[in-house]
Amino acid sequence: MNIGSEPSEHAIALVLVAGYAGSGKSEAGKMMSQATGWPLLDKDTLTRPLTESLLSHLNGDPDDRQSRLYAETVRPLEYESLMKACWENLECGVPVVAVAPFLSEVVDPQWAVRTRRHCARLGAGLEVVWVDSDASSMRERLTSRNAARDTWKLANWRQYLDSMSLDRRPVGAFHLVDNRITAMTPLAEQVESVAEALVGRYSEGPA
Repeated sequence: MNIGSEPSEHAIALVLVAGYAGSGKSEAGKMMSQATGWPLLDKDTLTRPLTESLLSHLNGDPDDRQSRLYAETVRPLEYESLMKACWENLECGVPVVAVAPFLSEVVDPQWAVRTRRHCARLGAGLEVVWVDSDASSMRERLTSRNAARDTWKLANWRQYLDSMSLDRRPVGAFHLVDNRITAMTPLAEQVESVAEALVGRYSEGPA
């Protein structure tokens, strides 16, 4: 579901670039930031050193993102840190491109309503960009980037796939980017199109 470029009632935007590991969301987020000129906040960049240190301190595996320890104790802190950085920028009138999986968040109607309302109080609109991919494309990207945090996923690929829902889509309106290796349109071209629509939409919002 790609939404149009009708003028927004808000002056700035919070753009959430979401998707599974290996979908290419970090690359898409960088392209979106470059195309719009809006600051980029990537969850991994902001929190990874602290995440790894905290997991180690709690006697966990610093590279494990599938454990209960990570999901219940560390992940909430990562997202809290990311969103606080987003809110601070919006409070200053600065639009933001935020990159993270947001897997639980974007399918939760209540989370979407709360986030949209918080954005509105800060004079911002909420835009969700879902970076879609398929299993073979994601596996190829994870293999290519050779990151320690992907070791478990690749070593237990079938189990990892069974934990995912590849037809997952955000609730409400969102922008869909097809980043399968077999996609007909290059990622850069798709992101540029969405960025152009967003810049047009918010450049005509209230000052």
